[in-house]
Amino acid sequence: MEVGLNRRNVARLILLAWAVALAWLARRQFYPSDQGANSRLTRVSPGAWFYAVYAGARQVGQLNITVDTLVDGVRLGDVLVLDLPSGDTTRQLAQGAQYTLSRGLRLRAFSRTVFGVGPPERLEAVLAGDSIIGLSTSETPKGLTARTRFRVSPEVVTPSMLPYRAAFRGQLRTGQEFTMPMLDLGAGGSRPLTVRVTAESTFVVPDSAKWDPTEGKWVSAHDDTLRAWRLEHDAPGVPTVTWVDAGGAIVHARIGNGLTLVRSAWEIVFTNYRMTRRIERPDWRRAIPGMVALVALNRAPDTTAATVKFLMRADSGAPMAAVPRALVGGRQSLHGDTLLVERWAPFDSGARKPLRDLGPWVDLPVANLRIRAAARGALAETGARTAEDSARQLTRWVARAIATDLGDEATAAAVVALLTRSGGPDAKARLLATMAREVGFPARVVSGLAVLPGGSFGHSWTEIWLGRWVAADPTFGHFPASTSLIRLWVAGRSRPLDLIPLGGSAQFLPIKRR
Repeated sequence: MEVGLNRRNVARLILLAWAVALAWLARRQFYPSDQGANSRLTRVSPGAWFYAVYAGARQVGQLNITVDTLVDGVRLGDVLVLDLPSGDTTRQLAQGAQYTLSRGLRLRAFSRTVFGVGPPERLEAVLAGDSIIGLSTSETPKGLTARTRFRVSPEVVTPSMLPYRAAFRGQLRTGQEFTMPMLDLGAGGSRPLTVRVTAESTFVVPDSAKWDPTEGKWVSAHDDTLRAWRLEHDAPGVPTVTWVDAGGAIVHARIGNGLTLVRSAWEIVFTNYRMTRRIERPDWRRAIPGMVALVALNRAPDTTAATVKFLMRADSGAPMAAVPRALVGGRQSLHGDTLLVERWAPFDSGARKPLRDLGPWVDLPVANLRIRAAARGALAETGARTAEDSARQLTRWVARAIATDLGDEATAAAVVALLTRSGGPDAKARLLATMAREVGFPARVVSGLAVLPGGSFGHSWTEIWLGRWVAADPTFGHFPASTSLIRLWVAGRSRPLDLIPLGGSAQFLPIKRR
């Protein structure tokens, strides 16, 4: 081989440089966020972890999380199962999700299915290369119920992705604080999520189990000693503490005032709990806030009180430490440990038109033509002269025209409720919100608790912007809605899967009415 800067060697150098440049461009195109993550991804291996799910001091369900490595990325899966009271027994409500990630732990696609109580629902999302996320929802057997698209950050995460992203980007160090864009389906985009790593500790976790005939249950056969880091954040919409091991797997978590996750062996989590569930009465489950729907009582909440104050407490009686993001604002204000709920929020509350809360959220129906016609027809029935009159008329129209379905198979989709003239509170709240938007009023679906003398029950209603958020309850035709209703979540659902993590072991004690 000739040595020196002759024409042949110069040509070879040019070809080599061109090949290196092409390789660099390909790496940048297909693995844009690796930046040190790929070198650590060799630590990701297929595995499964099991968690007992507690509301207060008692187990109410189970969670399993799986990790699978793919040729070009990682797949995360989780299945959460809650046991709901049903007569003298229980029935299971489950939510399963799968997340497909790139090698750099960027979100590519995910799906979420809810089944067990009510019609099975499925949400599917695909994140395109231009950072546009496309979502569609469907109900079985009714088919497609909603579709929407909006732009998100290419680094967007979901709560399930958070611990793995932190672990494999080297952020599990005490004193570390970092920000991630959290996917926000309600607002149609992402919100900044601040995560603080506040401590490091050691946990002893059962890795396998054996049968103990003396105790009549499974006990630990072998324990693992794990280093874990404490992450403080509000990814689920409520202040959360998550202990994460070096591999990104959750060891222990406390989600707001609702659920506690405790990692253990499969037999301890599932088999012991199943044996207990078979012999116990489910009455205590009905006392968990949000476990039972308001419509199950078959009575409307009181609308006579203009103002109600609630003393907020944890189930232990101590002050409630974790306040959901959506608890304060509009007609709800927090004063120390006292929550004030007013039927009419004051105009001088400093609120502005909430454009950020009114993105193309996934609850909107596939086509609005029928809903637009229904909204205009409802307003044409009476001579509404003010915005308040129009909002009241829309609320009462939905309450009269759409029958409240009390059955397990009640639809939660606005367009299905309009076509069939029947639906659950979620469907009626979504329908009212969409009708209000069609005639020019910003509106959103909210969910939370109806606090009554017999307990705290799950419910969904609508908030309409009339220079202030005004709560409207289309299930019962109340405008404004009862002050017994406490908002915990925006653009969510009233099912236990959504509400119990936010307030399942919290207490709202009415202390004053006027």
